[in-house]
Amino acid sequence: MNCPKCGNEVNKKTKFCAKCGFNMEQYYSEQLKEKKEQRGKKIYKVKKIIALILFLVLIITISILIYINVNGKKSHKSSNDYQVVQQEPKDEEDEEENLKQGIVELEFKVTDENKDLDYDKDGLTNEEEEKYGTKMIDSDSDGDGLTDYDEVKKYNSDPAKYSTSGDDISDYIKVQRKLEIDKTYKASQVKPEDVKVNGNITLKPDTIESQYYGGLEEYETDKKLNSTYRVFDLLDFVGIVEYNTNNSDSILLVKNGSKYYEFPNYENDGGKLTITITEDDNYTDFVITTKENFENYKKGE
Repeated sequence: MNCPKCGNEVNKKTKFCAKCGFNMEQYYSEQLKEKKEQRGKKIYKVKKIIALILFLVLIITISILIYINVNGKKSHKSSNDYQVVQQEPKDEEDEEENLKQGIVELEFKVTDENKDLDYDKDGLTNEEEEKYGTKMIDSDSDGDGLTDYDEVKKYNSDPAKYSTSGDDISDYIKVQRKLEIDKTYKASQVKPEDVKVNGNITLKPDTIESQYYGGLEEYETDKKLNSTYRVFDLLDFVGIVEYNTNNSDSILLVKNGSKYYEFPNYENDGGKLTITITEDDNYTDFVITTKENFENYKKGE
């Protein structure tokens, strides 16, 4: 090693430089201190990066839980696509079935620290959720359309059952029809009614579930085909759609990727389209245009 002042070669154990008298012992001490500080800064940076990663993971987890909760309110059927349940599967068969249905198994336990919190913001504390057998991160545990809070505090229904009376007519539908929740009804007693979407569209559901949980959603017009009306989808609906176009030349197309083909199950009676919708036709883009527009599109492909 050389003396940092005069460059004279010195031994590491030497306290002072023999040539210039430089304090080597103090120099060693300062060098060691500087290295420790640099090491400390590196460790701090690593800790900051780890903390940032953990924070991002927490934000993503919370976002997923909020997404599940919000989408779970839309339809009792949509909740089957992605569920978060509190109980673990009882056996291997249950676990295998859960995997088939896309169910994510998460366990949330009530503790002294979280018992007074409300994870799903439904008005029931985590401790109350445990008491009533509902889910801590799903405001509608049974997927019937009523929040757990309303079922417990307002309607005196079972928040863990889609149908409190067991007649397969949901508690939400009974509330909408002003029926008794704990009474058993036959399907013939609770028939579906027509739903007027707007001045052009009327839904005629086959089932009571289609009336209250199904629907139609419209998007922008399809410029490729010069569509005469907005593109629409059917969501959880089975039945008849009556669409008044006031044009006997109107045709109904289905968009499949970048391709279009004429939908087979409809009739045009003087500009009134009568469309038969099955479960397989849901979540499909329907396009209304004219025969001439469709022919012009095919020529330009």
